[in-house]
Amino acid sequence: MTREKRYARHMGLFGADGQERIAATAVTIVGLGGLGSHVAVQLAYLGVVEFVLVDHDTVSPSNLNRLIGACPADEGAPKVNIAARTIQAIQPDANVATMTARFAAEDHVRHLGRTDVLFGCVDDDVARLELVRHASMRALPYIDLASDVTPDGEFGGRVVFAKDGERCLSCLGELDQHALALAQMTDEQRAADEEIYGIERDALDAGGPSVVSVNGVVASLAVTEFMAWKTGLRAPIGYLSYRGDRGTVGSRTDPERGYCHYCMTLWGSAAAP
Repeated sequence: MTREKRYARHMGLFGADGQERIAATAVTIVGLGGLGSHVAVQLAYLGVVEFVLVDHDTVSPSNLNRLIGACPADEGAPKVNIAARTIQAIQPDANVATMTARFAAEDHVRHLGRTDVLFGCVDDDVARLELVRHASMRALPYIDLASDVTPDGEFGGRVVFAKDGERCLSCLGELDQHALALAQMTDEQRAADEEIYGIERDALDAGGPSVVSVNGVVASLAVTEFMAWKTGLRAPIGYLSYRGDRGTVGSRTDPERGYCHYCMTLWGSAAAP
């Protein structure tokens, strides 16, 4: 099948040049669970062929309600392997590098040197802050995804598109400062914190509700912003919010910002010359 035939419907929207820009883009996805597996598949269908996939986790039975490409026989397999298999089924010539480890910029910088766009699909803010720091220092466009279900029945998610030092999760107030502080505490300090806040330590790592269709909407919003930006259709929206309980998608105007360490001082400080 020729490239023109495969992507004819794409080119009807953003042209052959747009398709070429997508094909020339190397992406890194950190977190290949319910959100990241959707992102990986959609990017492969869109025409991305250069991937780095990072996730330390393996497939568990509770993942099988939402992990795209996984089946019961995959229990115990690394999530990055499932994503790589699915990508290469869609794009047989794709170049897919996998890392079964927690994201740490100092460990992965050699592999991430050719990355053009970083997608964060993680579920804790300690990892998010590390991604913000890496993206800022390397002047990388960073697309962060999150989905959530609250005790009072709200469900949905949000997408933040950070680039050019315009915004980041820190100055948007999207990082849980208490969770970040907990990660720096000793066991004794955490025990004291639990007494104050009434939070059991084991509950901190417990997974909440997660549904494949909700993750799919959030992932589709993120990939659409990537597509619109990369092909030149329009500038990306910096903040999109999906409320599944209301059936709405909205954008947020960035608040007036003061000083931000990550997207001001750190921006581009370690970028390649």
